Amino acid sequence: MTAKARPKGGSSSPAIQQWNIAIGNFFFRFRNMLFPLVFLTAVVTVRPQVVLGSATLNGFLVGTGTVMALAGGALRLLTIGFKYIHRGGKNRTIYAGNLVTGGMFACTRNPMYVANLMIATGMILTTCSPEAYGILIPFFLLVYQAILAAEEEYLFKKFGRQYEEYCATVNRFLPSVRNMRSALSGMVWDWRRAVRKDLSTIMGLSAGLIMLPVWRAYFLEGLPVARDKAMLAITVLLLASGFYAVLLYLKRSRKALF
Repeated sequence: MTAKARPKGGSSSPAIQQWNIAIGNFFFRFRNMLFPLVFLTAVVTVRPQVVLGSATLNGFLVGTGTVMALAGGALRLLTIGFKYIHRGGKNRTIYAGNLVTGGMFACTRNPMYVANLMIATGMILTTCSPEAYGILIPFFLLVYQAILAAEEEYLFKKFGRQYEEYCATVNRFLPSVRNMRSALSGMVWDWRRAVRKDLSTIMGLSAGLIMLPVWRAYFLEGLPVARDKAMLAITVLLLASGFYAVLLYLKRSRKALF
């Protein structure tokens, strides 16, 4: 196996590539807490604006961001439900017991990261903050490309020719619609596994989409409007939290539903 056979996109400089891999390994260790930590920090430090002075543009950005974030969440559920990936890490380091190439992994090599970037970008768009656009979107792109560089290095070392052949036929990011029908043919989507494995992501995404309108309203429309929206948002959030608590209990007690 030669360097020429590796996925395109890595740096031509071995030193830079090794630094990139080291950064990816670092962020991989903390990837689960990274997303909520960055967004909580952003909520405190950035401020929404009427972008380019257009309320219509704000509405478009919020709508587009919401749809993108929900689509990313749906892609995560599809990926996990069709073919559970075991290369999700072990002891906070990159690990793969076997090379997963079925389900959504036959359409793109990184469906979970594509989904995560969709969620991150979508949530950032809903902030209506040019500061967030200019800082957070590049930050998440940097983080995920570094994690991918580290994962690809690991997978090449562990699976060699098998991974090389997989890379030659499946796109790194852009899902192949052409491959989707054959990839999912005969497969059954396990919704129980999808919800069980991704319960915290579902709740986090729901909480963000419920509370962000209140945050935007406070800065753009004033406290009275934000207070009215907060009453509804808190009610919905409490209902969602109750539902989450029930599902979490069923998951941990291994009840029939899960």
